[in-house]
Amino acid sequence: MSNRLTKLAVIPARGGSKRLKNKNIYPLNGKPLIEYTIEAVLASKCFDTVIVSTDSDEIKQVASKYDVLIHERPPRLATSKATVVEAMVDLMESGSVAKHDVFAYFLPTCPLKTSEDIRGVMNLYDEENVDSAISVVEYDIPIQLAIIMNGDNVVPVFDNLTSGLTNSHYIKKYYRPSGAVYSAKWNNLVKHKNFFFGNVKGHVMTRENSIDIDDVTDIIVAECILNKGEQND
Repeated sequence: MSNRLTKLAVIPARGGSKRLKNKNIYPLNGKPLIEYTIEAVLASKCFDTVIVSTDSDEIKQVASKYDVLIHERPPRLATSKATVVEAMVDLMESGSVAKHDVFAYFLPTCPLKTSEDIRGVMNLYDEENVDSAISVVEYDIPIQLAIIMNGDNVVPVFDNLTSGLTNSHYIKKYYRPSGAVYSAKWNNLVKHKNFFFGNVKGHVMTRENSIDIDDVTDIIVAECILNKGEQND
């Protein structure tokens, strides 16, 4: 009898976007943004089922070129106020998709994640008692140097600045969710509606692979990274 965990991948991609119109299909090096995520998820070969959840006919058309299922995202969960986690839990509880052991979702706005990054997260479930696994990236600027501006007054958040402990010897590394991969045991996510309960594991991604697309400037940076990679091939 196999103990292999069944895994479901969902790529949530609503049609609306405030800062960058049609962001999830905005051209990146001439290819719709969402295609990078679809291709990386499929290439990872980690998942029994891959679903694109969207309210957009244009996104459905792009996704239909691939071996994925299309889920009709309810209008009430396709607004700017609806969170991705809310939409994903609703999908899980609706009965419209079969239950799997592990649920994972992948934002199209993190297009440079690779199949290796995805496998790095999913392989963490080979360890015992893992409840959730996500991708993380190191902060590019030490958070110990953070300040708050109270009017024009500078207020240090940590004591490193006031104590003069600002060189690398005194700076501990901090990480944040990269936004590329979120996953959890199905039952754990339905119960807590959050990826940070229980035994949570993290896979460290590079800063380049973790770039998040929010506006045209991010598109330009991502294209520079992609073209640099092509020049080095």
